[in-house]
Amino acid sequence: MKEHPFGGGFDVYRINKLTYELSEVDVTQYEEWGIDPDDLDARLVEDESRAFHSSYFEMLGEQGYPGLILWLIIHVGGLWRMELVRRKYAKSEKKGEQWVAPLAIALQHGHIIFVVGAMFVGIAYQPFVYMLVALQIGLDTYMARRSAEAQQLPIAKQLTGGAKPKTLSQPRRPHTN
Repeated sequence: MKEHPFGGGFDVYRINKLTYELSEVDVTQYEEWGIDPDDLDARLVEDESRAFHSSYFEMLGEQGYPGLILWLIIHVGGLWRMELVRRKYAKSEKKGEQWVAPLAIALQHGHIIFVVGAMFVGIAYQPFVYMLVALQIGLDTYMARRSAEAQQLPIAKQLTGGAKPKTLSQPRRPHTN
């Protein structure tokens, strides 16, 4: 990270190599594998392209510190906004808003499951989580727009200042013969 603080780019894991020598304790294994214990080249094992064991390290290795910070902001921000939406609509008694808190909870739980699972598997770029984030953004902006629209005054009240119009007298019927 000192040499490349902005990461190594996508698929940087392909450039890593791990070479190790099998110990002499594994001599019985050599016979099973058909390896001559005295052959030093056969005792060297080279492992290439080892994948990241965590999405956090995947982001750090591929995108560096700025990428990791942005990735964490996306996930923490999504979880935080769903918590705010859940709290706002949890006790709503309006029939049209009772679905909001359970949906926010479901989106939040799905996101928490991803964030915990991401500690053990390199799945930072899986499209599922970004669809989940898009649903969270959609719910948040939809409810913010509905809340803003509910606070707006109708145009008639804005123009008249809330004064009630005079009631019109009943129209006269034309006289017929």
